[in-house]
Amino acid sequence: MTDASNEPAEPMDSALRDAAVSGVRWLAMARVASDGLQFVAAVALARLISPAEFGNAAVALIFVPLSVILTYEGFGSALVQRREIDDAHLEAATLISGAAGIVLTIATFLLSPVIAGPLLSNDIAHLIQLISPVFLLASVGTVSRAKLSRRLDFRTIGLIETVGMVVGAFASVGFALTGMNAEAIVLGGIVSTALASLLLIVCARPARPRWHREELASITRFGAPASAAGTLYVAITNVDYAVLAARLSSTQVGLYWRAFQLGVSYQDKISGIMQRIAFPMYSRTRNMTEMKRLHERATRIHGAVVVPLLSVLIVTAPDVVPLLFGKAWEPAVAPTQVLAIAGMIAAILTGYPQVMLAAGKPRALMIFNSCVLVVYGAAVFFTARHGLVTVAAAVVGVHVAMLVAVYVVLFRQVLKMPIARLVTDLAPAVVGGALVVLVGMPIAGALRDAGAGGVVVIAAVGAAGAFVHLLSLRSLFPAVWNDLVSLVRRVLPSRGPLRRPALSSSAG
Repeated sequence: MTDASNEPAEPMDSALRDAAVSGVRWLAMARVASDGLQFVAAVALARLISPAEFGNAAVALIFVPLSVILTYEGFGSALVQRREIDDAHLEAATLISGAAGIVLTIATFLLSPVIAGPLLSNDIAHLIQLISPVFLLASVGTVSRAKLSRRLDFRTIGLIETVGMVVGAFASVGFALTGMNAEAIVLGGIVSTALASLLLIVCARPARPRWHREELASITRFGAPASAAGTLYVAITNVDYAVLAARLSSTQVGLYWRAFQLGVSYQDKISGIMQRIAFPMYSRTRNMTEMKRLHERATRIHGAVVVPLLSVLIVTAPDVVPLLFGKAWEPAVAPTQVLAIAGMIAAILTGYPQVMLAAGKPRALMIFNSCVLVVYGAAVFFTARHGLVTVAAAVVGVHVAMLVAVYVVLFRQVLKMPIARLVTDLAPAVVGGALVVLVGMPIAGALRDAGAGGVVVIAAVGAAGAFVHLLSLRSLFPAVWNDLVSLVRRVLPSRGPLRRPALSSSAG
């Protein structure tokens, strides 16, 4: 990636644009299919397994994304970011990724009773031991995933992730039906990771593991800080579970987990489309100017889609939560409504780690994430005893601070992006989300007073919210409206096979 912040903007390379559209198309279709089926499985699990068991499993599930970060981000991302690679890079990455997977699996299994047992509980320590093989399983698919990413083959990646997640989710339901509790949830994560890695190596054969000193050093120079930054990001998004598990009951942790899933994590179902294509796409832009323009447009469209959906959730959470998950989960309603604000901010921030990595700034990202982790952990620790709503408010406060810091420190100071983008990126999403709440609240109140069921309330608020939001986009933010309409038109209709950009790699 060349720094060309002073270069005039050029039209985006057509092959790169086609790859982006193709990536959104296939990942969107994969997400719709997988998320719908996973949601069915989640509802079933919520009625088969108590909130307390979900609370225990929430801590162990941290290791699923962590396994991908420590293997793929550490050793595969360097393969994606480099302009050119050869067989030696692939062989070195295969060797070090596999070795890391073995070491991390053994270390996690042996240390969890020593560390997690005294700090959290023996039940959680047992679940961490149960999930420890995910490191080895994830490492198997590291180089294959990198090869597919270099090719911008988002269709294959999307299909693999869909199959893995759906099979894993229904495996959890099957295990729960046999009488398992938290173990069912954990085993589903293992099944998902194992199947995804198997499909990855079938679709993109990995290289044989071999020692290449120079290539190992090159991969590690980028991969070590990238892996550390990714690990810290996973820690940031999961530190609240760990802290609450040490200070509150399993039931409260389970309720918070459900609220966080609805308010923050579920927006990742849409954000995940952007995250999957962001790093390889940004890495293939011709210069910093093109990358900045691509990120700016993606952020505005993404925020304009996700934020209003979370506004609908704020209004309808009292109907959504008990309707889908049962009365046992009703205490999660208020935390869900508060955490939805954190989800909105997280949606705006989606992609900032990928921008930093593609720009070759993993060390700056690592330092930034270290600071955020300390602030996040402290905020949850000091508010844990004051109730879940207070904890949720503290999480929102941390996300606000992150938003300002990303734009002021990382984007302005490190990447030289103008601070004015903080306003232009936020405005379409904030205006649309506020209108949804202002219109939706009285509609929901009137329908509840009239005795309407939850389904009617959700449908009415959703329809009214969509109308006012789309009207505001078209009237007040025509550029974002045009980008959104253009994306929908290009993604939905069948236009035949899109061109795949030629990449400068002899082995990618």
